Amino acid sequence: MNKSISVFVPAYNEEENIRDLVFEINDYLKNRFQDHEILIVSEGSTDKTNEIVKELEGQIPHLKLLARPENFGYAGALRTGFTNSKKDLIFYTDGDRQFDIKELDLLLPMIEKYDIVTGYKIKRHDPLMRIWTSKIYNWTMRLLFGLKVKDVNCAFKLYRREVIDKVDFLPSLTQGVINVEIYLTGLKNGFTIGEVGVHHFHRAKGKTDAEIGGRGKIIAFVKPRIIWGFIKDTFKVWRKFYL
Repeated sequence: MNKSISVFVPAYNEEENIRDLVFEINDYLKNRFQDHEILIVSEGSTDKTNEIVKELEGQIPHLKLLARPENFGYAGALRTGFTNSKKDLIFYTDGDRQFDIKELDLLLPMIEKYDIVTGYKIKRHDPLMRIWTSKIYNWTMRLLFGLKVKDVNCAFKLYRREVIDKVDFLPSLTQGVINVEIYLTGLKNGFTIGEVGVHHFHRAKGKTDAEIGGRGKIIAFVKPRIIWGFIKDTFKVWRKFYL
């Protein structure tokens, strides 16, 4: 494309995935964009994620590690990624390799028509409890905010940078409700949202910090602190836009 792109990845304790993911992203971008950057956002990681990315920085000039010892939650990592992205387009995906970077090919043509292009999972490959809680969450966001988006927190999103430039991020959000904050800001400013189905894969390595049960379990419960964080963040976003 004749546009430039920033790709950032929240990566909390993803030492088993991050090396392969960086190479996959780099191979994809160098064949499609002359001007691009890869940002790995690692906040609070205690494994070898940071060491691996620092090693790879010597091999990939446009790769940059954004690391802090504190963990400000998923929303904190997204804020760091968004505010440090410098290119025309901004894309993010998670560090667990449950998406295929090559499916960004599905989103790129749509960014010519829409200001935000979000993927939605054609079939979600997660423990059943997480699938159910996701359905409840998406239904709640549609009810409270009128969002007509199939999969609010799908971690496969592409933005024009002017969308992000308009967002006055709430610094206290810790969960994925930050996506609602961006959507509502975009709609308020007349930006448009497009959606496209993408594939979602089982997590092959590592484990998420959000679940009790872990990778490979049919039933894995979302930790109560995560649920409480979503409730608090939802109220903060509702208050921001409606009070």
